[in-house]
Order: sequence, then C-alpha cells, then structure tokens
Amino acid sequence: MTSSLPAPTHRDAPIVSLLGKLARPLLLLLVLLAGGLALHHLRGAQAGLLPAIASLQAGWRGRALFLFAGTLICAVGMPRQAVCFAGGIAYGVTQGVALSLLATVAGGLIGFLWARLAGRDWARRALEGGRAGWFARLARLARRRPFMTILTVRLLPVGSALMLSLAAGVLGLRTVPFVAATVLGSLPQTIIFVLLGSGTRIGHGLQVLLALVLFGASGVVGLSLLRRSSLAEPDGTA
Repeated sequence: MTSSLPAPTHRDAPIVSLLGKLARPLLLLLVLLAGGLALHHLRGAQAGLLPAIASLQAGWRGRALFLFAGTLICAVGMPRQAVCFAGGIAYGVTQGVALSLLATVAGGLIGFLWARLAGRDWARRALEGGRAGWFARLARLARRRPFMTILTVRLLPVGSALMLSLAAGVLGLRTVPFVAATVLGSLPQTIIFVLLGSGTRIGHGLQVLLALVLFGASGVVGLSLLRRSSLAEPDGTA
C-alpha cells in the first residue's frame, strides 16, 4: 500500500533539516538540565562543586576568572550555552546574563578579529571548503545588510557561532555592527540557559519551566527566520 502522505517539498526541505538540527541543542539543554537537577538533589554532587562555585563568586577575581574561561570557551567554538548555564548557577539571573553575554561577545570578537587581521587566508579556506554555498550566500547578504544578516544568523538556535564570527571577519564587516548584532542575537539563548542554570541550582521550578518554554519559542522563531532567509540551502544547511 502506498502512503498518502505528501513528500516534503523543496520549500519544506530546509525546515525538515532544521528540525533535525534542533536535536543537538535540545540534547545539550537536557544534559545541562539533568546535571543541574543532580547538583540540586544529590548532596555529594553539590558538595563537590561548591569549591568551584565559591571560587567564581569570590569578588572581582572570581568574576574575572569566569569571564576569562567563558571567553576562551566561546572563542574556540565550544558550546556557549554551557558558559551561560554555569553563569546562572554561580551568579543568578541578573549577573549571570550580564557576565555570560560579555563572555559570549568577547569570544565572538576574538574570532572575528583574528579572521580579519591575522588568519583571513586560513579562515577563508576553511569556510569555502566545507560550507562554500552557505558562505557565498552569507557574503552576498552581509554586503547589503551586515547588521541584519549577522543578527538573523545569531538568533537561529542552530549552527556554529565560531564559523559566523570567522565569516564576518573574512568578509571585512565593520566591528561595531558585528558586535551590536552579536549582542542582540545572542541575548535570547543567554537568558534561556542562565535561567536554566539558576533555576536548577536553587530548585526554582518556574525558572526551569520558563527556560524550556523560551527554548521552544526560539526554535519556532528559528524556523520562521529560516523560511525567510536566503541562507537556507536546498538540503537545509544554514
């Protein structure tokens, strides 16, 4: 018996692919949530992390240590969501968002400036080798609307933040629009994972629920943005 379900259209293919890509950040969210709940409920786990948390909370030195480590993590392309989660655990919502966002932007700026000033040839080869189609579309859009292009891609809950920073540097985009778009585009995910970290640390279920709802909403926004974006490829790579 043949199936009566319609096959995905060319227009729907990027959306189907993005739904698959959402599995990775969702898995990361669930892993961090499980770790946070274990930290809250298991005395041994909590006691083991207390010295590390205390060192991050130790005045300006602790915050400087967090910023240094968080910036380094973001600069090399590791998940910035983990930095935000740690910021929520250590500092709560307000300070956690501020410090995590600062580390995220600083890490992105390092990649941007390195690709622009020192490693342009290497970064261009890396981008044109594995993501030639995406890079060509990004270049075309960024030259016309640099701020909106960077903002749109930053808002997507999938993709590599490091690759975007390198691409912006290779394309020679201006620093101020890049930083401004990175701040605004990174803010939603920063809030989500700081809320998650803070909520699991203090056992505040409402914060955890809010983080999960916001994560789902960010996925919906990502789908909408991808449908409108010329960065979407036929196979869904963005």
